[in-house]
Amino acid sequence: MGKAATEQEKLRQAKARLRRIQHFEQVTHNVSQTCRFFGVSRRQFYTWLRRYREQGLEGLKNLKSGSRRPHLATPPHIVALILRVRAERQYGPIRIGFYLQRFHQVYVSVPTIYKILKRHGVTRVSMKRYRPGPRRRRDFTVLGQSVQVDVKHLKLGGRRFYQFTAVDEATRYRVLRIYTHNSIPNAIAFMDEVRLRLPMAIQRVQTDNGNEFGTDFTWHLRDLGIAHRHIPPGCPEANGKVERSHRTDGEEFYRRTTFRTAGELAGKLRRWEHEYNHHRPHLALAGKTPAERVCELKITARTVQATA
Repeated sequence: MGKAATEQEKLRQAKARLRRIQHFEQVTHNVSQTCRFFGVSRRQFYTWLRRYREQGLEGLKNLKSGSRRPHLATPPHIVALILRVRAERQYGPIRIGFYLQRFHQVYVSVPTIYKILKRHGVTRVSMKRYRPGPRRRRDFTVLGQSVQVDVKHLKLGGRRFYQFTAVDEATRYRVLRIYTHNSIPNAIAFMDEVRLRLPMAIQRVQTDNGNEFGTDFTWHLRDLGIAHRHIPPGCPEANGKVERSHRTDGEEFYRRTTFRTAGELAGKLRRWEHEYNHHRPHLALAGKTPAERVCELKITARTVQATA
C-alpha cells in the first residue's frame, strides 16, 4: 500500500513537471518567462526538459524540485511589500502582480504571491483569474457610447448615504458622488457632474427602473442630447459593470475608510475615484487602468479618422 502511494506521488509530481514543459512549448516559447511564472530555476527546468526528451514521462520522476532551494526564495523586503499592498488595498494575487510591476518595477509570479499570502495567514485569497461572462451583448469600443449609472445604498455610522456611480462601458472610467438623499433632483445633478468629469462625450445612459431615474430624469438627458435606456426589470446583470464596481467599492474602499462628517467622506470618495481611474490595475483591461484605456481608444479613433 505504501509503495503504491509512493508511485502515485511520483507520477503526480512528474505530471506537474510536464505541465511546466507544456507551458513553455505551447504558451510562452520562452524558458525565462515560464520559470518566472512557476517560480523554478532555469537550471532545474533545463534538467526536466532534457530528461523528458530522453525518457518521456518516466524521466520526470525521482527528481528533486529546484523551487525549494534557499537562494530562490523571495527576498524578505519583497515579501513585506506584497503583504503591505494586500493590507492597504485588499488586492488579490493577480492584481498585486500588476501593481508591483507598474509601481515598483518588480516581477513576482502570481502563484508565488498566492503562496506568500497563504503562508502569512492572509484570508480570502483566491487564485481565480478574470473570466468574462457569456458574450450576449457586443463589447463597446467607442468612448461614451454607453454609460451605466446606478446607486449604491449605504449605511455608515448610523446614517444613510447614497453613492451615485457612472461607468463608461468601453473603458470602465468612473465618476462617483455621495448624497444624503436618493432623489430625481440629485440624479439630475449627478448627471450634470458626470458630463463635466468624464473625459468623453456621452451618447447613451443606461439605468435600472428606480424612481430616481424616472420621467424628469429622462427628459433632462434628452434636453442634453443623450439617449436614456432602462434595463429590463429584475435583470441587474444588464448593468453588470456598475454593479461589479460597487462590490469593489465595498471591498477596497468602504471596508478601510473611516470618517467623521459627510464632507470628509465625499473627499475620500473623490480620492478613491482618482485611484480607481488612474492607478488601480483593472483585470478586465489586462492590467491597464481606465485612464490608460481612454488614451488607447482616443489614439485608435484618431488613427481611424486619419486613414478614412
